Amino acid sequence: MLDEQSLKGRFRTSIWEETRMDERRRSEANDMEVRSFPPASAAPSSSDLRQLALDAHRDYYAAGVYDIARLTWTIDEFFPTPKNLNVLEIGCGDGAMLQLLATRGAKAQGIDASSSGIARCRQNGLAAQCLDVSTDGIPFPAESFELVISLETFEHLMNPFYALQEVRRVLRPAGRFICSVPNPLTGHPYLYPGLFDYPNFRQFLVQGGFTISRVRPWEWAPRDTILPRALRRVPVLRGRIVAGGLRKLIEKSYLLFHAFPAFCYWLWTFDCRKSGPPPTQFHTVSLSTMPGSAQHFSHS
Repeated sequence: MLDEQSLKGRFRTSIWEETRMDERRRSEANDMEVRSFPPASAAPSSSDLRQLALDAHRDYYAAGVYDIARLTWTIDEFFPTPKNLNVLEIGCGDGAMLQLLATRGAKAQGIDASSSGIARCRQNGLAAQCLDVSTDGIPFPAESFELVISLETFEHLMNPFYALQEVRRVLRPAGRFICSVPNPLTGHPYLYPGLFDYPNFRQFLVQGGFTISRVRPWEWAPRDTILPRALRRVPVLRGRIVAGGLRKLIEKSYLLFHAFPAFCYWLWTFDCRKSGPPPTQFHTVSLSTMPGSAQHFSHS
């Protein structure tokens, strides 16, 4: 006969063995599940992202391009005498701006992600290349251009930070960057919505190594955007007399105090100059956030 101690010992051994056996069964079951589970898709490479951009914009200008009056206004407002200037346009479309620049004596070249747009540029004898500036960069040596133009293009880029640094790289010292983006109040969709709020985009340009000389608006934003959302559905309020009149009054009030009423306008064109040393955001962010760093920020 087994005494009480022996029974307890055997009971403990039996429990231990069963527990180990259960663990082995669970481990084997997990292994089988892992082996039978389909492998996860690999993260997209830069070439995949490049192709995505090229596919999305292949026929972007098939239904039309910018109004010539809009392009002519940009030239007259920001660089009325571009003769002999080395100019690059990012987002050149079918070459309408390049053609206008050429007639004024500029040495203009363009890049765009639309292959059909670039084909039309080349048919018209314009220098243009099809590429995605977010992944390909700008295929020119440093300090190649005195002027870079980008009209309503940065909001379409997957990597606007990289594109901006490429613009800075190819600009000569104190070179100019003319860049326009649409007001989010127009309903324009964005990949990075917050970036294109007026104060944020200004900060983005400054942080990217540019000094903003001036900003000029183009046309009005929709009238009803001047009203609180709750009142925009009231027909009598959203009309030309009430909403339109209120918008003009607010604009004049802002301008009287030398403020820019960005929310009143359809889009904003920034006249910038390359300035200062190259930005060091990556180093700054890394140094100020790494654990144990003397610059590490605190929440105390």
